[in-house]
Amino acid sequence: MANDMNCIIYLVRSSDKDIEEFNKSLSLLEENLLKYTDSTDVLVFIEESFLEYMSKVKTNLDLKYKVIEFKTPDYPKEIADNIPEFYPHPTHGNGPIEWGHPGFSMGYRHMCRMFSGEFYKLPIVQQYEYYIRLDTDSFIQTPLGYDIFKWAKENECWYGYVAPAVQQDNEKVVEGLWDLVNEHYPNNIPDRWMYYTNWELGKVDWFLTSEYMALYNIIDENGGIYTKRWGDAPIKFLGVNLFMPQKHIQPVQGFTYQHGAVYTI
Repeated sequence: MANDMNCIIYLVRSSDKDIEEFNKSLSLLEENLLKYTDSTDVLVFIEESFLEYMSKVKTNLDLKYKVIEFKTPDYPKEIADNIPEFYPHPTHGNGPIEWGHPGFSMGYRHMCRMFSGEFYKLPIVQQYEYYIRLDTDSFIQTPLGYDIFKWAKENECWYGYVAPAVQQDNEKVVEGLWDLVNEHYPNNIPDRWMYYTNWELGKVDWFLTSEYMALYNIIDENGGIYTKRWGDAPIKFLGVNLFMPQKHIQPVQGFTYQHGAVYTI
């Protein structure tokens, strides 16, 4: 069971660009969030190929690395045969290779599956009460000025999101997702909405409840994460809004946040 420890979670790819962004993200994290918290670990999920890049990580933080191995689930042939090497990127005219973006890689879709449900199952994650997930290009630009985990506990926040970062996903990467969920859980959750999960706060044990895990398993077994590039953001939005009492879903405010080239206040 979770204790009073909390964690920050990253998944870092084995590339110079990701590590350059990761170093910046860690520096801002240390200065603008961690200095206000107690008992917070920084977990970094990596593939084995990352080990040769380890010396390029520059930080004063005591990072806890966890090597993971991504594998596609053992799907039936009718699903496996429909998993493309790259899923066309909807904002790039369906991804002509000459534009430099052939589409969403298998690695990207492994990431979507991991953060939709798989990482909650890991014993190393289950040691913690709360987590905050960040991407390597997640930049906390101004000080929070308060202990965010203490705030979450005192305010019974089980899922926290950056206030303006609630948007609709592109219709081409959620095709069939709402229909599948409605078959099992009839609901009126508006189509395509999502929290941007490149910054999210969550209570670990809630995502291990039978309700959330049953939903995740239905989605996972469908194969749409790989065949249609269903992302963890709309999956998380559906699960949280289906099963979590609304009073426990709260916006997190008081700082400037940048993801890639996009700012939210």
